[in-house]
Amino acid sequence: MRSLKGRVVVVVAAVALVAIVLTAWAVASRTQDSVVAAVNDRAEATDFITEELNFLALSVSDWRSGDDLIRDLADQFDARIVITDLDGRPLVDSGEGELPPLVGVIDPLSPLGEFGAEIPEDEFNAALATCFDNNGIEFFIDEFGVTVLADDADPFIEECYNEAFEGVDTFALVDSVEPALLFVDFPVDPQIPWPELALVAAVVLALALVGATTASRFIAGPIRRLSDAARSIRGGDLSTRVDSVPIEEVQDLATSFNEMAVGLEQADNRRRQLTSDIAHELRSPLTNIIGHLDAIDDGVIEAAPEHLQVVSAEASRLHLLIEDLRQLAEADEGQLRLNRERQDVGAIVERVVGTRRVVAAERSAGLTVDCPPVEAPVDAARVEQIVGNLVDNAIAAVNAEGAVRVAVSSDQALVRITVTDDGPGVPEELLPIVFDRFRRGDRVRTPGSAGSGLGLAISRALAVAHGGDITAANHADGGAVFTVTLPR
Repeated sequence: MRSLKGRVVVVVAAVALVAIVLTAWAVASRTQDSVVAAVNDRAEATDFITEELNFLALSVSDWRSGDDLIRDLADQFDARIVITDLDGRPLVDSGEGELPPLVGVIDPLSPLGEFGAEIPEDEFNAALATCFDNNGIEFFIDEFGVTVLADDADPFIEECYNEAFEGVDTFALVDSVEPALLFVDFPVDPQIPWPELALVAAVVLALALVGATTASRFIAGPIRRLSDAARSIRGGDLSTRVDSVPIEEVQDLATSFNEMAVGLEQADNRRRQLTSDIAHELRSPLTNIIGHLDAIDDGVIEAAPEHLQVVSAEASRLHLLIEDLRQLAEADEGQLRLNRERQDVGAIVERVVGTRRVVAAERSAGLTVDCPPVEAPVDAARVEQIVGNLVDNAIAAVNAEGAVRVAVSSDQALVRITVTDDGPGVPEELLPIVFDRFRRGDRVRTPGSAGSGLGLAISRALAVAHGGDITAANHADGGAVFTVTLPR
């Protein structure tokens, strides 16, 4: 069973079954103890009832006259008591229905021992009362004239009975009832309620299966929608999204999926845009080159140096674009080679700025540098490429009499190279995408630039290859601030 729904049902059913078995075992164990205790209690109750009725038999001449005592005993022990003659004809019955289980024969004279049939009742009671009185045993005489003890646990009772037996000289039969059969039954036999336990177990298991099925649908439904959405994306529909679900963990998965889908869609759009941009960038120089060569070949223009210079410039532009694309491809594949050595980053930056002073002077732009010595493991040529691109863009962005400031600072972890200018800055809507390929962030700041539109993207790729990054912002006084961070 490989489906989530099936597995949830099986697991919940198994857990419910184990819980039912353990509960049934615990209930059965406790019930068994209760059954044993109840059986013992009923055995003791039966013995007590038998003993009481044996003594009752000595004081009545008819079993029906003991009906009140029998019913009191029946109420006391929640039992049904039936006395019948030896032929099974009921004499006293505390209930109704068929005869309950037989307990035994009640012999009226058995409590008096082997002399019972010959003991005169009055003389025996008188002798017994005298003995009780002499030994300080509490007693009283009931309405039938029988001595009844207030405390039948006194150790001298048996001795008094023996003295009373021995002290009687005359022989007269006691006026007692005939022997009878005693039947005693209790309303419900104590036993383990297996049928009830089985019914409860079946109900609990059924509820567990229903709950597991419902829960599995509740869980599997959103996951199935995620699976369908993934298939849609695999089929090319990158606009597919998953609706929110009421399960927190699955909602996290759905959110991540939607974020992934957005990223894929954006990446696909960037890829399409990149393909279009590359085609456009390649078309322009190639068109110029082919146009000039065709014109020369057709004799429309002469192969004069000025025309050949146009062809050469366009070819150089094409070569630069191809080289930039190659560097970005290497960066994407993680194959940018860096010749990293521990060097003075401040000195590298000063060297780059020094080569741009003539260009800055031609634009009447100020160019200042503040570069204290800071060592870090860098590829000097790549750092020069990064800083050169940023400084070139800054110089081109400022107006006449404008200023460009280059500074190096550091802490224990990072070296920071900051290039600041007082030009118009980067449009706010372009700041998030200024490092994207062909976004022309540097061209926006330097209209008419002949660059490939990949300078900032390459600079960021080189910084990332060093383990650092580049950020772009606009400062409050106007102009742009580009900050390069490199690990020390």
